[in-house]
Amino acid sequence: MNKTIKASIFKSFLIVTLLSLSTWFSNTVVQAQETSDIWIDTDPSVETGGREVDDGFALIQAFNSPELDIRGISTVFGNAPLKKAHSIALEITELFGPPGLEVFRGAANADELGTETAASRALANILRTQRLTVLALGPVTNIATVLRNHPELGKNINAIVAVAGRRPGQQFLTRADGLPHRDFNFELDANGFQILLESAIASEVPLILTPWEISSKVWITKADIEHFQQSSPAGEWLYQPAMDWIERWEKRYGKSAFNPYDSLAVGYVTSRKLLTCEELKGSIRILPNDRLAFAPTESAKKPYLIASKEGDFLPKVLYCFKPSGAFTDDLIQRLLKR
Repeated sequence: MNKTIKASIFKSFLIVTLLSLSTWFSNTVVQAQETSDIWIDTDPSVETGGREVDDGFALIQAFNSPELDIRGISTVFGNAPLKKAHSIALEITELFGPPGLEVFRGAANADELGTETAASRALANILRTQRLTVLALGPVTNIATVLRNHPELGKNINAIVAVAGRRPGQQFLTRADGLPHRDFNFELDANGFQILLESAIASEVPLILTPWEISSKVWITKADIEHFQQSSPAGEWLYQPAMDWIERWEKRYGKSAFNPYDSLAVGYVTSRKLLTCEELKGSIRILPNDRLAFAPTESAKKPYLIASKEGDFLPKVLYCFKPSGAFTDDLIQRLLKR
């Protein structure tokens, strides 16, 4: 082989190698730019018998999202007692989460606001070394404890994305003639949310609300559940609890589907362009209970987390209210990943 041919071969090899390295470097940079470090605070109750399953769907969605680097999971009371919620979170994380991801036990009730737990200590420790976005899928007791006890750590929170809030006068109705839903996460620890609102002012911690208004426009159907079961181990694991949950919705609301509430919080981080949000002012107001006509044994008044355009000195919140038509497809594709 003469020198000219050898030189030509070497030159081609060098060009291919450089192009490959360039592609690898570009992909690595893009991945680094698009990855968000997050912490998930959750209250899962994924069980057969008609228990709420949206936390389970949100965790699988997060595990299957390459945009997310999950730095830890904490559990809190809410949809289930803490002991049960923690056990379910451990199981789903061990089965489907990234290797080595830890789950930390948090508050068992709202009275533990301000009391240090394994969850609050772990979240505080990681916030001392890096910035995080925190997804609040249940009552915010764990997160509020960190901000109350260590307000200086607020500067390292990119945002808190919470499943709560409403506009003035808004009711949470699946059936027009039915009992309004509670703003469940908020009502279980309104004092915790007050700390988040105060931190939005004092420490400039951004508060994002993915409330009932936006999640009520996304539906998971029986056909979706059956497709999940046939397509992935996670779908098979979720199948019976999800079908039981849909059966409960059929009996109560006449719907052969359910709203995956907590998935919208995950979706805000992974698929922000698919959600329409607006900047409003957040406050907690004590007003007449909108459930009294159907639940006369409840208190005559209760707290509401209100997002409105009024209030010059109130903290800003980003209130998400409309998903694009592509959001459900995006969610389903994430759930179907193996």
